[in-house]
Amino acid sequence: MNIVIFGASGGVGRCLIEQALAQNHHVTAAVRNPAAVNIVHEQLRVVSCDVFNAAAVSQAIAGQDVVFCTLGTDAEAPTTLYSAGAQNIVQAMQAHQVRRLIFLSNFGVLSEKAQDLPGAVLLFLIKRFIPHTLADHRRALEKIREHAPEWIVVRPMALTNGAWGGRYRTVVDGLPAKGMRIARADVADFMLQQATSDDYLYQVPAIAY
Repeated sequence: MNIVIFGASGGVGRCLIEQALAQNHHVTAAVRNPAAVNIVHEQLRVVSCDVFNAAAVSQAIAGQDVVFCTLGTDAEAPTTLYSAGAQNIVQAMQAHQVRRLIFLSNFGVLSEKAQDLPGAVLLFLIKRFIPHTLADHRRALEKIREHAPEWIVVRPMALTNGAWGGRYRTVVDGLPAKGMRIARADVADFMLQQATSDDYLYQVPAIAY
């Protein structure tokens, strides 16, 4: 399978590269700075791509079977990274007749209600400290829902650099009870499974331990 990963130099993106290559997929890593991807593999192609550049996004998507987007930013200021990226990605998917998009979002994007106190605290903190990120994720989700042929948008809980375990919980509505964290490697594992599974098609599952 030919896959492209936007934001491949980030934590989840890098895990996706490694896991996809281990499963014998052909991977295109689309990143602003190709030097940030130091993985060398005969089935890995690293291309320079700014998601704000529609032509570059289109070129990266041409010939792909599945699109992954794991964009991320540490900025607390207003941003259009996610919505602009989503817009250019879905337009290119339509142009090149690529059907499936798996998009990394954030818990809190659906204005979820927590089932327990720890979850409520996490939601309070994230809404207070990254409101602009959540707002743009919501704009991205709207564009994906309206224009992507097939899509799954993933809401991980607080991300860690823990080892891959392959065991985690997912829920479509709300948040996993008492689920506080999830390793980036396991988020990548879940996202990669969605390339060939319809279990969460057109849904926004949350994932946690």
